[in-house]
Amino acid sequence: MSFVPAISNASTTVGSLVSKLLSPEKLSWVATKLPMKLNCLVIGQVINSVFAEQIAEGDFDFLEDQQLQIEVLDADLFVAISFSENKIQCTHFASHATESDASLSIDTGNAIKLIQQEIDPDTLFFHRKLKISGDTELAHQVKNTIDTIDPEVIPGLLMRLISEYKQRILGDH
Repeated sequence: MSFVPAISNASTTVGSLVSKLLSPEKLSWVATKLPMKLNCLVIGQVINSVFAEQIAEGDFDFLEDQQLQIEVLDADLFVAISFSENKIQCTHFASHATESDASLSIDTGNAIKLIQQEIDPDTLFFHRKLKISGDTELAHQVKNTIDTIDPEVIPGLLMRLISEYKQRILGDH
């Protein structure tokens, strides 16, 4: 008996299970089962790595003593960030909102397209697929800074996971 078909079947089964667990509707449930502190630590490390150049250039100084909330609409997930001690801090990660100075709201499909630079934030904003509320100047500054992401600095593993998620869930090939 060959192990290759068994491994292939197991991979397909696991992939199917992962797809079901990580659908936008279940993303919040899965993600918030981990402690908020752990999620915030991971998110903070990834964001600080991705935006290291912008942080070094002072592009996030405007976020000092401010809190921005990012809502992933179809996942019912809320992530809040602020800036202190020369780094971006994740301050909230849950399936409920928290008080913030400004917020950006987007669905998972458009967030992925934004990360993969298939669409720019202004296009999403003008098509009402990226919503801004609260301190609009603060939110617009973050939106404009997001547009400076160099996809090459996003960790390869994260980009592969995002691509896999997009392919499995959104049907993009």
